[in-house]
Amino acid sequence: MDLLNKMATYVRVIDSGSFAAAAKQLRVSSAAVSRQIAALEVELRAPLLTRSTRRMAITAEGRRYYERCVRILREVDDAQQVGRADDLGGLLRMTAPVTFGLACVAPQMGTLMQKYPGLVVELLLEDRLADLTPEGFDIAIRVGSSPPASTELVATKLVTYRRVLVASPQYLKRRGEPKRPEALVRHDTLMHFMGQTDTWTLQRTREEAEVRVRPRVAFRCNALHALRELAIEGAGIALLPEWFVADPVAAGKLRLVLPAWHQSEVAANAIHRRDQRGAVRVKAVIDHMRRGLLATMGAH
Repeated sequence: MDLLNKMATYVRVIDSGSFAAAAKQLRVSSAAVSRQIAALEVELRAPLLTRSTRRMAITAEGRRYYERCVRILREVDDAQQVGRADDLGGLLRMTAPVTFGLACVAPQMGTLMQKYPGLVVELLLEDRLADLTPEGFDIAIRVGSSPPASTELVATKLVTYRRVLVASPQYLKRRGEPKRPEALVRHDTLMHFMGQTDTWTLQRTREEAEVRVRPRVAFRCNALHALRELAIEGAGIALLPEWFVADPVAAGKLRLVLPAWHQSEVAANAIHRRDQRGAVRVKAVIDHMRRGLLATMGAH
């Protein structure tokens, strides 16, 4: 048990980024954390971390040990749930993109916690593709990217959605409303930094239009919130996820532009390791999110 405690402390140090942060989370002194890590290094006869007054870095041996510790601690946690499937207690770590996580994943957590009060969810929101095994995540939400080709990972589709064109009523009154995709080249456009930054590919039934809007790009940003707010203020036309603009459209702050046209469907997938296929917590959380997202966003 002492070894498991030291392994858990080591994982906490890596996840939190420092001895002090780990000590604060564990409610012990930094010196106590340092002693546990030093004891591990003596037992393993290998340095796990390099330390200086300014920074801490993980060694190659430390990275391999961290990955094994995460797996072992997860297996121990799962073993403790045997015979208590209905309880669904324990820790589940999940990661998701910032905007989708805030707007679509986090709102599902309240009902999840009510349903499974023994479950502890850690949700990390960041716009990168996290590596599940080395970083100790149970579930990763991936939006817009193809499911991983690895046989070690399993993808479950949660929901699909479209990106639609929107602008404020004031902008459309001032500049006129485009009737065809080709007319977009004469309008100010607000561009997202993902993929190509000067071309919008739109679809309508069996028809497709590719519009190069670069000459009229008024603003580029990697944050969808900024694009939505500028569209509401009348700065131009934006191509945004339909779930992200549903409220301002309903409130009359934005209007759909070329409503029959949209981009191809985007899928949001929940990714987990194949060896967790039978994990009750993982299945319960994915099923809960899928039902919640389908209920609030619908399916195409």
